[in-house]
Amino acid sequence: MFLFAGLIRRVVLLLVVVAVAGGAAWWFFIRSDASIKTAAPAIPADVARTAASSTSDPNSQKFVIVPQISGISDTTQAAYFANEKLASLPLPSTAEGTTTNVQGEIHLTPTGLDPSLPTKITIGLTSLKSDSSQRDGQVQRYLQTSQYPTATFTATKLTGFPAAFTPGQPAQMQMTGTLDVHGVQKEVTWDVKANKSGNVLTGLATLKVNFGDFGLQVPNIAGIVTVQDGLTLQVTIVAQAS
Repeated sequence: MFLFAGLIRRVVLLLVVVAVAGGAAWWFFIRSDASIKTAAPAIPADVARTAASSTSDPNSQKFVIVPQISGISDTTQAAYFANEKLASLPLPSTAEGTTTNVQGEIHLTPTGLDPSLPTKITIGLTSLKSDSSQRDGQVQRYLQTSQYPTATFTATKLTGFPAAFTPGQPAQMQMTGTLDVHGVQKEVTWDVKANKSGNVLTGLATLKVNFGDFGLQVPNIAGIVTVQDGLTLQVTIVAQAS
């Protein structure tokens, strides 16, 4: 009887170890070390050729985000960057998940945001992909994307908007507004780098957040694999006047 009970305990312990090791494998090892972007996209020639040549109101321009362009990697997308650490290794590595499901409109005047019209960006979270399908499944469950399939940002303030954009020299600005993730709304301020040429606008927005900001716990797989608190979020856009 005691031998049988001991055998059962050993089998259960083995199953737990296998489960933890399997989680560690998909979360940590099956990926490359990602790099956070530092520059806004250049103005794509294809978008510049098709952009509207004028608007009905010269004092307010509506820029519509265009989808990612085939064959050009540095265009519209959203990404998260998370530092993961295996307990047996001294240093973390950076994992990246991206989606090209980014939609929205930006309304600008010669001095910045048009306060009379909503500048809003929506990101589809169900299409987030990394270099591990197992991680992606866990991310979907963690974010509860079946209940909260999108993240939205509604801008309220833009500071540092230049009087004129200089070709080849991205303008650096800050955009404040409400970020809605996982059913939690929080005021945040993104660091923005942007290019504008005629009726085409490109930008890179970067934001650092903590998991608890949006009611999320820091992921931890039985202490074997941990994710450091603090995510870097980036949204890269290409938009044209409509």
